Order: sequence, then C-alpha cells, then structure tokens
Amino acid sequence: MTLFITERDVEQMLSIRSAIPVMEEVFRMAGEGTAENPPRFRMPMKKGFMQFGPAALHARQVAGFKLWANFGSPLKQLWDFLYSMESGELLAVIQAHSIGTFRTAAATAVAVKHLSPADASVVGMYGSGRQAGAQLQAICAVRKIRTARVYSRTREKLEAFCLRMSAELKIEVVPAAEPAAVPRDADIVVTITKAETPVLLGDWLTRPCLVVGAGANHWYEREIDGKLIEQARLIVVDEKEHSKVESGDLLWAIAHGLLRWEQVWNLGDVVVGRAPGPDFRAGTILFESHGLAIEDVAIAAKAYELAKEQGRGTEISL
Repeated sequence: MTLFITERDVEQMLSIRSAIPVMEEVFRMAGEGTAENPPRFRMPMKKGFMQFGPAALHARQVAGFKLWANFGSPLKQLWDFLYSMESGELLAVIQAHSIGTFRTAAATAVAVKHLSPADASVVGMYGSGRQAGAQLQAICAVRKIRTARVYSRTREKLEAFCLRMSAELKIEVVPAAEPAAVPRDADIVVTITKAETPVLLGDWLTRPCLVVGAGANHWYEREIDGKLIEQARLIVVDEKEHSKVESGDLLWAIAHGLLRWEQVWNLGDVVVGRAPGPDFRAGTILFESHGLAIEDVAIAAKAYELAKEQGRGTEISL
C-alpha cells in the first residue's frame, strides 16, 4: 500500500530544524558518491512550466522524484513520489510545498555550518518573503545570530517581516535603509529573491563574509554581480551539473571570463572534507543554492519514516 501524506502531516512531523541533519547527511552521501542526482528537466509553457527532478539514495535504497506543475494560476502543484529500490513499491505520495521550504532552508544551514565562522553573529538579507523567513530561521539554528539587517523593495512588507522575525527568533531584525547597507559588518549575507539583475554588488562588501545566493534558479536570474564572483576566494554550489543549467549568477560570470567551472566545488565535497577548507579571513566565500532532487527524496524518506512511526497519512491502493 502507498501512503498519502498531506501538507498538514508534513508540518506536524517535520520542521526546518529537524531537516538540517537530514540535509547534512544527504550531502555527505553526495560527497561519498552514494547519491544519484541528474539535472532536473523543466518544460516551459506560455504560462508557467512543468518540472521533473529524479534522484536515488543508493545507501538508503530509496529513489523518487519531485513533480512541479505551475500553469500560471494561483494553484501550484508540488508532489514528491518515493519508491523502494528493493521491492519497487511506491512507498509514498507527498504534498511538497512545506518540504520544499524545509529543504531549501536546511541546505543553507548546512552551508553556513561548514562555510562560515563559528562565531558569526550578524546576517544581511535581501528578500522578505516566506523563504526569507525560513532562511533566517535555519541560520539561527546553526549560528548564534544577534542581528539581521534586511532589505526588500516594499517597505510596508519589509517592516512587517522584521517585526515578525524579531518576535519569532528573539533577535534584532531591522530594515536596511538602502541595498548597500545590508552587508555592512555582516558575517553572512543571503540573497533570496527572484531578481533578474543583481541585488548585491561586490563593491558593497567591506569585510570577508559568506554570501549565500539562494533565490535565483533560472539561467536568466541574477542576484549577485560579477565583481563579487570574481573576488570570491572559494565558490561552492549544491551540485555543479545543476549549476551549469540553472545558475544565472555563475553562468554570467563564466560567459564573461570571470570564472571557470574547475574553480567551483560541490557542497558534498565540503561536507566530506575533499574541498579546500574555508579561510574565513582571506576573503569572500560564495555558496550558490538551486535545490536538488536528492534533497527532496531525503526529506520525503524522513517524512515517510515518521508517518509510519506516528500512524499518520492515509493508505491508498494504486
């Protein structure tokens, strides 16, 4: 029997904090070569797109895929399908909006854990949407953050975001007066927008820091300018083959001769210790995150495991 797991089930069983060790383990699998993650396929349409992302975790003997269906209407369908590689059984079908938020934020937390100083305490952020809140929550789970400075174009929305996140996280979250003020004195800077032109410029960085580009995942989207990429001492992506298709920031830098793919490392290489250790005093470290199907499969497997333990979900016959 297949287990149908709803958004409500997922939100009652999982959280960003509980997703972090799951993400760290899946990136360890990727670094060890026991996870398979081909580039996802996106079919653009006149309005919206369909997208398919398969992956396999050989060490766990599970495989699956995430299916996005977005036709330009308010109704957006995201589903995770989880299979047993031993029996071939479809183990679960899971509504995946919350899973997507959890895994995106938790991947950032893994990068922050491995690529930022242990005493990092100040965050700069571009973006004030749902994903921005999740990013900040994830960073606070792995670093003792005392202040976050945030910028977004809509002042009313920005101020509401800062009030809400200050109360939720018990830290100082304040609006930035202008974009250039965001990275000032920051240890970690996060871009979580859908910008098509850079929102963060290298000229604005006055000290070494970790920059996390977490919003743009189309070839035509850019959040970070070429100067920042050129001056970065270490560049890490969640997975390089995906970045060659989806990272507008890096594709622009490659096309303009500012970067070679040979200079880019996978986060799995960092987690297993294969990549160079980050020198936090030498210069900027850049992490580009675009989301991977192995992340979805790993979180789906955790949701299935918890649902079985807790008696959640609905058994369906397919």
